[in-house]
Amino acid sequence: MLLMLSGVSGYSQQHKELSLSRLWELTADHYPSLTEKQARIEESEYRKKELRNAAIPQVQLQLQNSLGTFEGTNGAFFPVPGVFNVSGNGGTGQPGSGSNTVNSFGSVLMDWKVSQFGKQQKMIEAAGYEVQEAQHNLEASKLALCAKTTHRYLDLLYTSSGRTWADKNALRVKEIFDLSVSLAEAGLKPGADTALAAAAYLQAQAQQEDWNGKYQAGQVNVKELAPTLVGEQFVPLQQYMGKLFAVENVDSVAASHPFLQTLDKQLMVQQLQQEVIGRKQRPSISLLAGLSARGTGINSDGTIQNSYASGFNNGAQNYLVGVGLSWNLTGLYTGSVEKKRAQKQVDAVQSRYQLQKLQMNTSLQAVSSRIQAQLKQVSKTESAVQKTTAAYALYLSRYEAGLINLTDLLQIQSLLQQVEKSNIEVHQELWTQLNTKAELSGDYSFLFNQLK
Repeated sequence: MLLMLSGVSGYSQQHKELSLSRLWELTADHYPSLTEKQARIEESEYRKKELRNAAIPQVQLQLQNSLGTFEGTNGAFFPVPGVFNVSGNGGTGQPGSGSNTVNSFGSVLMDWKVSQFGKQQKMIEAAGYEVQEAQHNLEASKLALCAKTTHRYLDLLYTSSGRTWADKNALRVKEIFDLSVSLAEAGLKPGADTALAAAAYLQAQAQQEDWNGKYQAGQVNVKELAPTLVGEQFVPLQQYMGKLFAVENVDSVAASHPFLQTLDKQLMVQQLQQEVIGRKQRPSISLLAGLSARGTGINSDGTIQNSYASGFNNGAQNYLVGVGLSWNLTGLYTGSVEKKRAQKQVDAVQSRYQLQKLQMNTSLQAVSSRIQAQLKQVSKTESAVQKTTAAYALYLSRYEAGLINLTDLLQIQSLLQQVEKSNIEVHQELWTQLNTKAELSGDYSFLFNQLK
């Protein structure tokens, strides 16, 4: 496919032009939406590390110093996680005058889940896909931002072309006005021609003001994306109004497109979450180990000391090791409902993926067809501009020779003005379609190469 675009004559190259690729570099470096997505990636990576850390033994330390009453009973057990306790009768002697004493206690308990029947591994695997999802989400955001940047850039090109068009139109009408004044002073044309030409000139000046305002707004919109830009930004109008170049046809969206990859990774996460629910119905096996040290104010003969320091007397050290099994038996029933809900979530993401793919392929095919039609429109509009320009030059000569009246000349000038404006509009529409195509195909290299 070839884009038949004519060059813009007389375009000034005195100023350094802002290319689309340069604007995108400045935007991608600092735009807040991208830094947010980058933070999401880092958050997902930390979550994956947290899950890995959950596989290492959990060690808990407890230290305490207390004052209270006492009653003993024989036994050794793990009453709650983090507490290792051994208790019993301290002696057979007679108690002292007090009924309470100071105690000290410290323990270290290790709980190591050596087997969860694959649940931990599946959770880590799902977290890995969440990281990939966040990465593709960043790429999708970059692509969407690139489309927005290109749209703003094309808008600046459009308003710059419109301002040039308004200036050119004002010069033509000024020429007609000056000519009408000269002919009226020479008595070759009525004085009313001067008033009519002056009105047309004022209208042309009003159009200039309108396009100047649009152009300044375009400058502001571009700098919102890249605040580091300073002063007026000049853009390549020659490339915008164009010349001959080739466009590659793409009829289907690649599976590697960021929009599709984001949904694909969401699907993988949901499928693994479904597997995790199934593994949660299984028990977990742990190795348990503990050390404890204790002191008390109760002497071996049963007498009691009430001072604070006595809480560190009569020390005893113990250890305990064992194997534990934890199994949520209720989960065998409730897990089936969770699995059904998870399956519906998987089905929803699959449907969303298929819908996204269908819509993108349809849109890509539609925009490709639109570009083909747009090419023909551009070619015919260019021809219309050339013919109307030639006709205007002929009519201007005839008016200067007194062969036609001013209204005829203003009509052909108005027609030339409309055709030139239409030429700008069809070029803008063509570039807009190319921007849409680049976003759907995920490749902006063509636009970067052309608009520089």
